[in-house]
Amino acid sequence: MIPYHEHYSLSICYIIKYPSVQTTLKQYAMRTKIALLLLPISIMAFSKTWVINNSGATFSPATITIQQGDSVKFELSSSHNAREVSESTWNANGTTALSGGFETPYGGGLILPAQLTVGTHWYVCVPHASIGMKGKIIVEGPTAIAENRLHTDISLFPNPFSSQTMLKSTSPLNNATIILYNSCGQEVKQIKSISGQNITLSREGLHEGLYYLRLTQNGKIVATKKLYVVDKQ
Repeated sequence: MIPYHEHYSLSICYIIKYPSVQTTLKQYAMRTKIALLLLPISIMAFSKTWVINNSGATFSPATITIQQGDSVKFELSSSHNAREVSESTWNANGTTALSGGFETPYGGGLILPAQLTVGTHWYVCVPHASIGMKGKIIVEGPTAIAENRLHTDISLFPNPFSSQTMLKSTSPLNNATIILYNSCGQEVKQIKSISGQNITLSREGLHEGLYYLRLTQNGKIVATKKLYVVDKQ
């Protein structure tokens, strides 16, 4: 048996002699560091930013249903804003602000998850509420998500992958949709009209890194998975 200190010395010599080993170790260390940095982001894996704009004196879309943790971005023309009001004020086409509610400047702005608690948020355009320029944001919590979920398991192999991977479903899919989100929760790719149990996914358009896959069918969440894309060695 080689003594520990001699074994250690031999290992160091081997690494020095073969630069490719040094490169591999550096790449491993870098990826480990990236993975650790991304761990806190996992809680927002499937968060999404929804966009509401205007068509004349109408919000578009006027009603959206989002998940807790999502954000909403208003992209409006300079004569419009969005102010949260109570349901009764909304029904009366009024403009009295809801205490603690959100309000964007004219031209729009970003509404963060902290301002979008579970429930319905009613809002109006202050200058045009009297003519019915209003909308609502429905925020669903974890219970609603669970009730809206189908019971199907999926697997991905290989994962990590560099060019393509195979998605296998325990139940046949019919006209399903795959949505990929990056580590910041932004949608980066969408694949529609998926059917069958074995689906080949191409890396096309994806940079190296961590992604989150959401599989939906008939408006319900089928499954979610983490996906790792790596460059070829």
